[in-house]
Amino acid sequence: MSIFRKLKWLFKRRDKEADLREELEFHLSEEAEDSGRDSARRDLGNISLIEEDTRAAWGWTWLEQLLQDTRYAFRTMLHNRAFTALAVLSLALGIGANTAIYSFMDAILLRALPVQDPRSLVVLNWRVAGKPRGTVLHGGSGSLRPEGKTGTSSGNFPYPSFELMRKSEVFSTVFAFFPTDNLNLMAQGQSEVAHGEYVSGDYFRGLAVPPAFGRLIAGDDDREGVPPVIVVSFAYGQRRFGEAGKAVGEIIQVNNTPFNVIGVTPPEFFGVDPSTAPDFYLPMHANLLAGANLNGVRNQYVNANFYWVEMMGRLRPGVSLAQATAVLTPQFHAWVASTAENDAERARLPALWVREGAAGLDDLRRQYSKPLYILLAMVGLILAIACANIANLLLARAAARRREIAVRLSIGAGRWRVVRQLLTESVLLAALGGALGLMFAVWGQRALTLMLANGQENFTLHAELNWHVLAATAALAILTGLVFGLAPAIQATKVDVMPTLRESRSIQR
Repeated sequence: MSIFRKLKWLFKRRDKEADLREELEFHLSEEAEDSGRDSARRDLGNISLIEEDTRAAWGWTWLEQLLQDTRYAFRTMLHNRAFTALAVLSLALGIGANTAIYSFMDAILLRALPVQDPRSLVVLNWRVAGKPRGTVLHGGSGSLRPEGKTGTSSGNFPYPSFELMRKSEVFSTVFAFFPTDNLNLMAQGQSEVAHGEYVSGDYFRGLAVPPAFGRLIAGDDDREGVPPVIVVSFAYGQRRFGEAGKAVGEIIQVNNTPFNVIGVTPPEFFGVDPSTAPDFYLPMHANLLAGANLNGVRNQYVNANFYWVEMMGRLRPGVSLAQATAVLTPQFHAWVASTAENDAERARLPALWVREGAAGLDDLRRQYSKPLYILLAMVGLILAIACANIANLLLARAAARRREIAVRLSIGAGRWRVVRQLLTESVLLAALGGALGLMFAVWGQRALTLMLANGQENFTLHAELNWHVLAATAALAILTGLVFGLAPAIQATKVDVMPTLRESRSIQR
């Protein structure tokens, strides 16, 4: 019988009980007509036992016992309000703190990009031994990251290497991008310095992102000499034009150059970097229109020693990360060797590093993962201390409930049946603590956001209580209830029944 049918039967329990009693009474009456009622009762047997056996055959015994245990636990908790309040509050603080930290870890470490099939995306990086000075990297923009004490890594490449990757057979699409924070946007008479990204023509196609309104940047938009176009984010469209859809067709001045708004990104899309949320997207070659040094900007597209664009790709179906690395590494090595100007540069060539790209760029994870792990360990210790304290309180309560448990055992209750009932009370306490802990988690999220932002006005990391976090909180609450309740429950049932009952009688006298 399925769980849903059992629940349906359970809710119709009164009707089934009435039918059972009516059927037993009918059989008893039939037998009584022939041999008398007393004889019929003897022949039929123990009616209560028959009813119990019939209920067991219906298959809902464990559900019925669970409801009984839950009702009994609620009555016990109401009878001990001070203990209940103390236990629930202690657990709420511990579970709430863990939930707040986990929500940030979910946002930074676990959440995938809001795009189609994010697991087929990869991020391209390079690594070099020591510092990049004296290597083929003669200039560039972007960030260099220390890799321990032995090397340096970066996600910035020369534009000619992007042309190389686009020819590779392991990718269905390769796209490039680089952020910009110094462009002045003017729309509807209002000017502001906004954060955006220059993107290659295959950026949105590679991410498989559909437009919310209009269309997004395509390959023909990313060429020198074509009409300038711009795509805005859903949030920017709403903020600047009242409704995001109204942005399509409007003109936005970018560094005094008019750009036509051709589309709006979906509201959930924030680019490929969880640490930023671009307000707009421009075709990569549009930087030729905004650059003061036009010849210098144009030179970036042919200079093999100027590292400035970042790259991601979508693997073809059936191509694994290891296979892609095996194919791309020698190709990149041969290309980067051709850019070296002397033996010293050839001795320390950057090596290609292909990473999983489901979660996008990892700058945010590098910055905050270690502090969050430390905080999670600290609040986990706080929850462990709270569990130990509540377990001690339950052990003290068990001593006061020795007679009650002894009576239950003496009238036939199994030891594990009593343990299960006591565990139901513990899990219920933890569940109430988890529910209250969600409120503390919201406060904790706000406090952590302020702490991690450290005064930054454009801080974009915001945790939320999504279903991942709520499921983790529910699991933590159940596990917590079992942890602090199991040992006291087992210890409470280790009573010598007869001496305990005799002791209770002597005390009452």
